[in-house]
Amino acid sequence: MTYNVFTLSFTGEWEHLEPEFIKSHFRESLNRIRIAILIAMFFYSIFGFLDAIIVPDQKLMFWAIRYAVICPIALGVFWFSFRPGFETYAQPCLFFMCLSGGLGIELMVILADPPASYSYYAGIILIFITIYTFIRMRFLWAVACSWLIVAGYEIGAVWIADTPRIMLINNNFFFVSANILCMLAGYSMELNIRKRFFSGFKLEQERNKVGRINRELDHRVRERTLALSTANEQLTKEIQDRISAEKSRIKLEKELNRKHKLEAIGTLAGGIAHDFNNILAAVIGYSELSLASLDKHSEEYANTKEILQAGMRAKELTRQILTFSRQGERKAEPVQLGKVVTEALKLIRASIPAGIDIIQDIKSPAFIVGDEGELHRIIMNLCTNAYHAMENEKGTIEVRVEDTILDQEILQAGEPMAPGKYVILTVGDTGRGMTPEIIEKIFDPFFTTKSVDHGTGMGLSVVHGIVKRYNGTIRVYSEPGQGTTFVIYLPMAHTDTGPDPEEVFTPPSGTERIMVVDDEKTLVHLVQKHLSSLGYTVKGFNNSLEAAAYFSDHPDEFDLILTDYNMPGLTGLELSEKIQGIRKDIPIVLCTGYSKNITREKLRSSGIRTFLMKPLTQYALSTTLRDILDHG
Repeated sequence: MTYNVFTLSFTGEWEHLEPEFIKSHFRESLNRIRIAILIAMFFYSIFGFLDAIIVPDQKLMFWAIRYAVICPIALGVFWFSFRPGFETYAQPCLFFMCLSGGLGIELMVILADPPASYSYYAGIILIFITIYTFIRMRFLWAVACSWLIVAGYEIGAVWIADTPRIMLINNNFFFVSANILCMLAGYSMELNIRKRFFSGFKLEQERNKVGRINRELDHRVRERTLALSTANEQLTKEIQDRISAEKSRIKLEKELNRKHKLEAIGTLAGGIAHDFNNILAAVIGYSELSLASLDKHSEEYANTKEILQAGMRAKELTRQILTFSRQGERKAEPVQLGKVVTEALKLIRASIPAGIDIIQDIKSPAFIVGDEGELHRIIMNLCTNAYHAMENEKGTIEVRVEDTILDQEILQAGEPMAPGKYVILTVGDTGRGMTPEIIEKIFDPFFTTKSVDHGTGMGLSVVHGIVKRYNGTIRVYSEPGQGTTFVIYLPMAHTDTGPDPEEVFTPPSGTERIMVVDDEKTLVHLVQKHLSSLGYTVKGFNNSLEAAAYFSDHPDEFDLILTDYNMPGLTGLELSEKIQGIRKDIPIVLCTGYSKNITREKLRSSGIRTFLMKPLTQYALSTTLRDILDHG
């Protein structure tokens, strides 16, 4: 706060506050001014009794001053205070009223003979007090009024009344001292009033600033809420924008943390997949080679087949982990739902308490068109909800997969399903159940009855969105205390699954020349042995740089290249690009245990015809190579 030390007016950057302060000061002091005028007029009138006692010979003259001049002036100012123009002329009016009152008392002093005149000196000091502290005229007006009264006394005492010098000096001392003290009091009071006004102004500024920040925050939160709602509508098409701003922010943070955890799981799974699949490739490959040379009725054959089956289960487990961690793009293809349920329940069994029984009843071998990772997610979400609904971690979860045919008579009117063949997935529990009010909301995003640490409210809304995208439907049956059952209808697909790669079969043979490149010597030896037994001429390399150099010197020696992806020196893609630069017509097959960086665009740009996921079976390897060599 900056102000003029003499006038108290705001200066500098706060100069614009002066008009607002004048208005504020007037509004706050108007009632006090009116009361002060009435009280001052009352005391000015009541002292007329002293006139009759002190100066009985001159009382009529004094009463004329009091009642005919000063009191009417004060009464006129009081009346004018109720008029609209008083705000503009308030200070001049008060100035004139107080100056008239002071000069009126000085006139009585002059007219009264000593010692009677001494009694009226106190009235002048009372006028000073009234000006500065009672009526509280603004400082400049009050100073001008009080010093004019002092000047009026000096003129009257020196030139009109013959006041003794000692009395004049004495009166001046008291008048000037009283005026200065009243000035200091008035100065202090107006300064404090201005400081309070300034503090109020700053406080209002801060309030406005806080209000503006709150509005900006509300605006940003509304934008985030709208963005979140749009994203959810793409998944469920039924999300309603009814989440408050602060809840949306908290839920979004929780969902982001959950995604980060899943990404960490995916990174860990991908990190071990390559090495683990290389180990499994050796186990599965050598088991298949051994089975081809053993008597089917021997004990060695049975033992080796058990090893092969264990390797295939390990292969499936690795694939399940990668699928659960959601690696790769979502794709719609024929999927055997019963098999996905069986795999998912193996993972679920290891993650829920032993006191909860899982009853599995897979009656359908049928296929549906969908993404295996999303089907995993449906089963995991439904079974996790069932587990959380159990009291004291005890109860039963029942999962069934069966076929059904729905015709128009079975379907209810207006039901969003077409007649036809369906696969039914049923997940039921013996938990605490739900009320009808809760059932109506369970598919809403972020709606949950769980505690903060047990869910975000997105699981069932995601399930609902996936089912709708597959042209299916989901029904819920539940009563409080009677458990809950989710029934999902998914359209059945027809597909030819081809031969089971775990069965021993007669692989197709050939005489072509094949280069095999892999940094694992065991795998190179295994593929060489297998392909050589089928009639192929095979040359193996454990170093991709050596393989590239050899091909550069002998480009016409091979009919097909079979290469690993993750290798030191040159990766499979880099090796393929070098080979394509030498000879564009040679087919290349890429093998990998895992890589999230492989895309179809990269494969095409590097000249790779196809890629195989490790661990390879004899069926997958021999049929793929034969198909490429025969058909290009």
